[in-house]
Amino acid sequence: MIKAITFDLWNTIIANKFYTIQRLNLLIQFLKRREIDYSLEEIKNAYNINFFFQDVTLINLKYKHIYTEDRISKLLKALNINISQKEKDLLKDKFETIALTEPPPLKIGVKNTLEELSTNYQIGLISNTGITPGPVLRKILEKHGVLQFFDVTVFSDETGLFKPHPKMFKIPLDKLNCAPQEAIHIGDILETDVRGAKEFNMKAVWVNDRNSPNSSNIQPDFEIKEIPEIIQIIQTL
Repeated sequence: MIKAITFDLWNTIIANKFYTIQRLNLLIQFLKRREIDYSLEEIKNAYNINFFFQDVTLINLKYKHIYTEDRISKLLKALNINISQKEKDLLKDKFETIALTEPPPLKIGVKNTLEELSTNYQIGLISNTGITPGPVLRKILEKHGVLQFFDVTVFSDETGLFKPHPKMFKIPLDKLNCAPQEAIHIGDILETDVRGAKEFNMKAVWVNDRNSPNSSNIQPDFEIKEIPEIIQIIQTL
């Protein structure tokens, strides 16, 4: 019997939206004001390689969360730029809050689905975060009128770990007082959402809205294209 339903955030509850151009523009303006002269190409290359830690994998990192301040430090080091901690903090804040100016939209049918499911089940959110941290994402969910449906929200910048690390699933289920066998997780990434949930003995639903072939050995219990489909699945369990 299912007691708790947990959801991924990006491309599950809200649509993927990238703020690379906006953050690059912020960085370029920041450097110009300090009369630090780099070509646009040099800044882009340093940003893409260092800010996104392209030289490492989640496994190399042992699933430890990469914080914005670490991204900024690595980027500035690559550009051989020294700035004060106050300036770093200012840049970090601007990078992290930019999503509030242009929030990503909810995916189709999410609000109605959460409203219906929350009347009979405990609802959780388990999200890896990139540059936009948990406190900002909660504000976005509140703006969309759906934060109220979640009994617990867990973000990697607050736990210090990325999915599929088991603690990302253990923390919310402990708070919900729910055994893994009594929970189901819904997410769009096989490696982090489905694998992580299955290895923690939860059921897993793959949100495959692009109808992509599954060429991995990770097998979800169910596959859907849109979130409202989860209601019928839950009714069968």
